[in-house]
Amino acid sequence: MAEFRDVYHDFRALGIQMAALAVDSPEQSERVRRQYELPFPILCDTQREVVRAWGLFNAEEKGGIAVPAIVLVGRDHRIRLMMVEGVATRVRAADLLKFFRAHPVPADFADDMPANSAEDAPSNTPRQRAIFPSFLDVGRAIGNSLTHARKL
Repeated sequence: MAEFRDVYHDFRALGIQMAALAVDSPEQSERVRRQYELPFPILCDTQREVVRAWGLFNAEEKGGIAVPAIVLVGRDHRIRLMMVEGVATRVRAADLLKFFRAHPVPADFADDMPANSAEDAPSNTPRQRAIFPSFLDVGRAIGNSLTHARKL
């Protein structure tokens, strides 16, 4: 989370708000937020309802924890992007920032279709688009996989 602290204002400049989600108590989360001087809130899911609903619950560790993930939620409260990570395979904040600079988030962060009338309004099903990585990104991913595989 501290890595995202360092680029927090860069994400905000792109119109992206940030929050962390933890299964810890509000008191523990606030201690962590202060310790790492995080400028964004840590949302507490002590009942583990959100992490279960989003498929981010790891019941096998420490009595049940949230797995590392980056989740982008639109203003319409729909999940727009979810990247589930591992402890050793996390997306670097700088790389995510670079991605969003290259692929800006729409201003309303909702469906792209204009709604001119009730019939034209977007349905409750989010539109999905495929984003294909460049060859350079694929090469980096393969290189990262090989690097991390050797360390394990």
